[in-house]
Amino acid sequence: MSIALKLAISSRPGDILSPTSGTQYRRCAAQWRFRHIDKLPDPPTGALTQGSAIHAAIGENFRQKVQTGEDLPAAAVQALYRNAWALLVKGEFPSPFGIPKLPAEFADDEDPEQLKAEGEALALKYLDEVCPGMEPAAVELPVSGEIGGVSVRGFIDLLDTSGRVVDLKVVKRSPSEVSADYRFQVATYRKLCPQACGEARVDSLVKNKAPKIVQQGYTVQACDLNETERMYPLVQQAIRTGLFLPNRSSYMCSRKYCSFWRACQREFGGEVGD
Repeated sequence: MSIALKLAISSRPGDILSPTSGTQYRRCAAQWRFRHIDKLPDPPTGALTQGSAIHAAIGENFRQKVQTGEDLPAAAVQALYRNAWALLVKGEFPSPFGIPKLPAEFADDEDPEQLKAEGEALALKYLDEVCPGMEPAAVELPVSGEIGGVSVRGFIDLLDTSGRVVDLKVVKRSPSEVSADYRFQVATYRKLCPQACGEARVDSLVKNKAPKIVQQGYTVQACDLNETERMYPLVQQAIRTGLFLPNRSSYMCSRKYCSFWRACQREFGGEVGD
């Protein structure tokens, strides 16, 4: 049975997982439930909107490059970014999952025009400094299969002609190491995608006073593959028990980063910080 058919007839939460949803559950099970079961509104922040607009513009550049072998002119990428930003702000940008998006909700300390201009500059910087050396083979490649007996699906942002997975992230600080979440993600892709060779690279666009690009390579290890085999069944089993505890010690547990903080306080008590 195909993943698409399983998704269509799936009635139990957690029947189909992704590297993102698996990581979300492990980070905060209550947040996972609010998003995937209760389906509470989860509007993107300005920072998320900025990152999505950059991904949209650079992704379209690479789609064109797969066909032509050439990057788009800077003016074209600039136009793609501005169009994506406008649609994302209004909640009208197409979703690969067909799920309607919500309009962006900018935090009190977020200036929409500043974020828009900052994101545009970062997209053009990536186009100028990184894209010329890239040889994309596939963009937003859907992958699916079974890991540890669990149906898993995902989208690879970019797969180059050598089989390397490349991801683009927008961050505030220079990363010191490849995160455990990213290792889990690329190990999942290695299991699901025959073309993936096990090599990966994360390109971090650092948006500080002196914007820069930090590239970090990673080779999927046997222990990473073993983790996917162990964790997907455990996450699915935990979801099916119906126990969804909040993780108030998570760095993501804040009113700024979680749209569900009001519901979380009502149900579990305590106070979610700023």
